[in-house]
Amino acid sequence: MKWRVMVEVTGEDGTVTQHVTSEGERSAVGQAATLGLSLAEGKVILAGVQHVLVTAQADAHCRHRRRCSHCGAARPLKDHRSRRLVSLFGTVEVCAPRFGPCRCGVACRRSLTPVAEIMPDRCTPEYERMLSGMGSALPYRRAQALLAELLPVDTAPEVETIRRRTLQVGARLERTALVRSDEGLPSAAKAITLALDAGHVKSVRTYQMRSFEVMIARVGNDQGREVVFSSMPAEADRQVRQLHHVLRRLGATANTPVTILSDGAEGPRCLGAAASVGPIRHVLDWFHLSMRVQHVAQAVKGWATAVPAAAERTTTLDDAVAHVRWRLWHGQTERALSLIGDLLADLDADLETVNSPPVRKTITLLRALETYVAGQAELIIDYAAARHRGEPISTATTESMVQRLLHRRMGANQQMRWPPHGAHRMLKVRTAAMNGTLASDHTAAEPYARRPFRRAA
Repeated sequence: MKWRVMVEVTGEDGTVTQHVTSEGERSAVGQAATLGLSLAEGKVILAGVQHVLVTAQADAHCRHRRRCSHCGAARPLKDHRSRRLVSLFGTVEVCAPRFGPCRCGVACRRSLTPVAEIMPDRCTPEYERMLSGMGSALPYRRAQALLAELLPVDTAPEVETIRRRTLQVGARLERTALVRSDEGLPSAAKAITLALDAGHVKSVRTYQMRSFEVMIARVGNDQGREVVFSSMPAEADRQVRQLHHVLRRLGATANTPVTILSDGAEGPRCLGAAASVGPIRHVLDWFHLSMRVQHVAQAVKGWATAVPAAAERTTTLDDAVAHVRWRLWHGQTERALSLIGDLLADLDADLETVNSPPVRKTITLLRALETYVAGQAELIIDYAAARHRGEPISTATTESMVQRLLHRRMGANQQMRWPPHGAHRMLKVRTAAMNGTLASDHTAAEPYARRPFRRAA
């Protein structure tokens, strides 16, 4: 059997044109491999349909723009050129005539290239969004291989093209984040939780440091809606203002209480406090506090092999560390510090075991825990009561977000080094994709695209 795919185009004036996009032939009795269309034949059909539609639309737009909007006369033809449009369904090369200014000299006094108006980036927005999404999710070469294998494009984009498109979209999203949008704002939230944490990315050798810090925030309201925010402080354009807009989109008002969860570092706390407009409450993350107690417990368990004679004392110390954890869990900071002080005094007074390496390690970790708890005493709450009330007490979800945003794409285990501006723009695209707003954010960022030509009048 033979088959033929035809496209019929009806213009604005009612003229009908037919175009044959592809033809093929199949045997009457075939196998499973010859049933229907193959991937290559599907690509050819889509490329043919795309070529017909783009050419027809470009010709119609050129005819419309040639007429002067003031006097209605046709602008003089200056020359003929060609312009290529790259899309997910193939590359189309169309005729791009240039028209000189109308003789009336009122509507426009310079040359016009109508095709450049509808093809500003020489690619469709969907193509650019697809490249940036794939480039942010996978290494550039793997994204190139996947695009060449599955998508109906005639030639796979170069690795440099994917990288450049991804960073360009990230730069646009950075500028869009500064624009306050009042459309579709939700109702005022009753409470907002802001969990902040920091990750580190290995920098290129030309940078002045081995790695740089990236701030990750997970913001949620009482209605169950969550938004991820990421930024590099050194490269962000008014980072506090961007986070403030995120809080507003979640319903933050001057009366909405904001709970800021952090590990106690000054940077995340100041960022959250500056971006919030309502009353704030700082809470020390239970995960970081519990891990410091866990380090002491693991050091105590190491006594069994290093100091066999101290097995009974190891059990006593293990119970004491468990009591320290219990008191911190219930917000009893003073009692926890008192118990830690008693343990340090007891270990320092025992001259027989104080010189043992496991004992010295335990003493060092206990003193570090005492310093940490004393310095963060104002941020420690009754975690048991807060959990019973359903309040957030940990940044564990933010820790997992750091793993997903940074380590899966930009981690050191992939032997990658990043410049600060490149990592920041990459994070903007990855964050938008993770929030599910890459398509809408890319459309909103269209006015911030930098192009080498002026728009027509």
